[in-house]
Amino acid sequence: GREQFHGLGSMYCRGAAAVILTYDVNSLQSLTELEERFLALTDSASADCVFAIVGNKVDLTDDCALPPDENRPEKSVASCGSKVRKQVRAEDAIALYKKILKYKMLDEKDVPAAEKMCFETSAKTGYKVDYLFETVFEMVVPIIARQKAEGPSQTVDITDYKPAKRTKSGCCA
Repeated sequence: GREQFHGLGSMYCRGAAAVILTYDVNSLQSLTELEERFLALTDSASADCVFAIVGNKVDLTDDCALPPDENRPEKSVASCGSKVRKQVRAEDAIALYKKILKYKMLDEKDVPAAEKMCFETSAKTGYKVDYLFETVFEMVVPIIARQKAEGPSQTVDITDYKPAKRTKSGCCA
């Protein structure tokens, strides 16, 4: 069913200042699909787009020693018995980030370091979600400010519409 909506993705990424690509840390297949299906969507993002690779669902992993986080209540850390083994390592996400840079022909020294742009979060518990968005926001605001200062917007202002004057055509006048 996802195939029918795949073509719409580039429309949503057109001119994007940031792209957050998310996978399930408990499914290596989700990281593989992210690369196969969504890497090409980044083609329509702006040239200086910020990319973040986000592993979600760390609350379900058997890594019970998650570091303390002010955004995660301690009661959300359940016992290890019902947890699964994490299938995607941080190094895998970093490798994907570097593939994106290579695909976009970006030099690693001109963009944020991979270690800074690869995150592991839990949408369910809120673990590191705020940190992810604050980090991306801090990087995107200067880019947007610079784009506005450099020139006219790439959008069309429909309030500035002036109707064309009617002229008589030669054949139907």
